[in-house]
Amino acid sequence: MRRSPGGTWLHRLRRESGFTQSDLSRLSGVSVRTIRGIERGEILTPQIATLQQIVLTLGLSPETQAEFMHAWATPPQAGFDQLLVDPHLSEIEHIDALTRGTLGSYRVISQVWRTRVSTDRRLAHTWCHSAIVAVEDGMDRVFNVQSGDEGTSAADLDFTPLLGCRLRSRRDFPESNVVVFEVALPRSLAKGETHAYAYQVDDNSDRTAHRADSDGFVWGPPHTARSLVVSVEFATAPAQVTRIERPPGQDFLFHDAVQLDEANRASLVMEDAGPGAFGFAWIW
Repeated sequence: MRRSPGGTWLHRLRRESGFTQSDLSRLSGVSVRTIRGIERGEILTPQIATLQQIVLTLGLSPETQAEFMHAWATPPQAGFDQLLVDPHLSEIEHIDALTRGTLGSYRVISQVWRTRVSTDRRLAHTWCHSAIVAVEDGMDRVFNVQSGDEGTSAADLDFTPLLGCRLRSRRDFPESNVVVFEVALPRSLAKGETHAYAYQVDDNSDRTAHRADSDGFVWGPPHTARSLVVSVEFATAPAQVTRIERPPGQDFLFHDAVQLDEANRASLVMEDAGPGAFGFAWIW
């Protein structure tokens, strides 16, 4: 069977790293059957989390990571109508297809994520600023995935693009409590061109009762960021705040409790952050 471009690349990268398929499986947690299927071209659209686990294990440079992930962008720079054409796909498969729509078309250089938790314990406001670099000509849009939680419906989230970006469309996935926003950049970028991408998200749900507990996290970008800053500010200090991390395809890892500063804020600064989730969890 003829290998796909991504499968051929994985085969070469694995061999250059000195790994057998069994080695890569053991270290990444991805089954030998899946790795073999990707390399042989039997699996043409592997899950994004699977690719991220492989990328982390191979220890690729940010540039090589971006190029490798770009090989799985299908089709590049497509819109909702082109990506959501199969009515038999599940919500999770649709969300994965939308994420794949810009997968590999850009690389994140840095990202700053700030969230404010209100007195009624909502993630009331989130602001994000990213510096990105295009890895293909004609890169002109991104898909932004936002999730609700136990007390918030994703349908109630208002998304506002900043810095000249505009909202092209949105698609709600109620069963998964997820909404995906298609955001147009001010102009198309050439390969290697950098651009600032920013947005804010506001929770406008009508909530009167306090929640017993809550958590917060930020998903890392699909490619390694040179720097990542996560900040959570509380209107009322919770009983405990813990730093959390979720490697691709794995459960959350809970680290030590952190102390809030005088503004009731917890902050995390990372250099060369890998893909996954990074942030904080808290209890009241």
